[in-house]
Amino acid sequence: MGRISDITLTNQPEQRIISIKTETTLKNMQTKIEDCREKILTYLNLLEELPAGPCLTIYYSFTKQNVEIEVGYPIAKMLPPQDDIRMSSIPAGKRVSCLNIGPYNEIPKLYQEMDQWMEVHDFETNGISYETYYNGEGFTPQEYLTKIELPIQEADEN
Repeated sequence: MGRISDITLTNQPEQRIISIKTETTLKNMQTKIEDCREKILTYLNLLEELPAGPCLTIYYSFTKQNVEIEVGYPIAKMLPPQDDIRMSSIPAGKRVSCLNIGPYNEIPKLYQEMDQWMEVHDFETNGISYETYYNGEGFTPQEYLTKIELPIQEADEN
């Protein structure tokens, strides 16, 4: 189905997360995200804590050979680190965002639309992107609901 909302400009507050930052290959990315998600949920369960929102992935760098990601959940309070699980935060700031419904492999098309929107509106991104996964397991790929956010600045702010 694809994009189900307008591309919008938002101003987001800082968000505390519990996460795992890692690198993987493009081929193994989905498996790595699922492994990190399960490891964090197991740790939260051990502490008898619940996430404060849905799973998200931060993409720091993305090439065909290597993907640097941080997988996590919003969390209400500070928790102790364990192994590669740590507390982190998503900085406050302006973001371009949009909702997508459908398989994850169709999301790159939405990034192209968002890039075009930013060019028209004279914004640029720092290369980092956030994807929030509102559903997944138990849903068909056609039902996957994902929010894509790109931190932005005005093109002449560099």
